[in-house]
Amino acid sequence: MKEFVILAAIVALLVGVVLSGVRMIIGPTIYDRVLAFDTAGLDVIGAILLVEILFDTGVFMDVVLVIALLGFLGTITLTAYLEGRLGD
Repeated sequence: MKEFVILAAIVALLVGVVLSGVRMIIGPTIYDRVLAFDTAGLDVIGAILLVEILFDTGVFMDVVLVIALLGFLGTITLTAYLEGRLGD
């Protein structure tokens, strides 16, 4: 039963990644695209963590930390660039 719930959650997160990808492509504003990028990154992190729980291993924790850090820095950098505060 545990495996079924984890697999269902992974599928739901992957659907979220696809929907975020659609928003990144057709987003009416650049802010929508940045937010969709951040959401997709968080969905990927959640899926990786669920795979880690499914296989009962801690191998992917470093990957999750790197993706989370890069996603956070990317979002902050893009937002600062769009507001014109990056060079100040």
